[in-house]
Amino acid sequence: MRYKKKKRKISLFNFLVLLFISAGIIVFFVYNIIVVNSLAVENNNLKTDITKVTGINNNLQTEIERLSNIDNVKPVAIDKLNMKFPVSKPKKIVISKTELENTVK
Repeated sequence: MRYKKKKRKISLFNFLVLLFISAGIIVFFVYNIIVVNSLAVENNNLKTDITKVTGINNNLQTEIERLSNIDNVKPVAIDKLNMKFPVSKPKKIVISKTELENTVK
């Protein structure tokens, strides 16, 4: 005798539940892909910004070194601020701790 395979019927409710769960999983994965792509774009933009700011900082550091060079500061100090090189050696001042405490009180 031959055994006949019984076709098992899937209920409509189980089919719809399976369909909604599958759709939810698919939507979740697509959403994750979109979020990861947007974060990758944002990450690349931030790396570009960091590179630009680093370049600007390097340029500003070079400018500081150039402007703080004694050859640039000396003419401004002498001509505009009327500063002069000291003629005598600086004097050493000694203040005792007790004198300092007395003046503060």
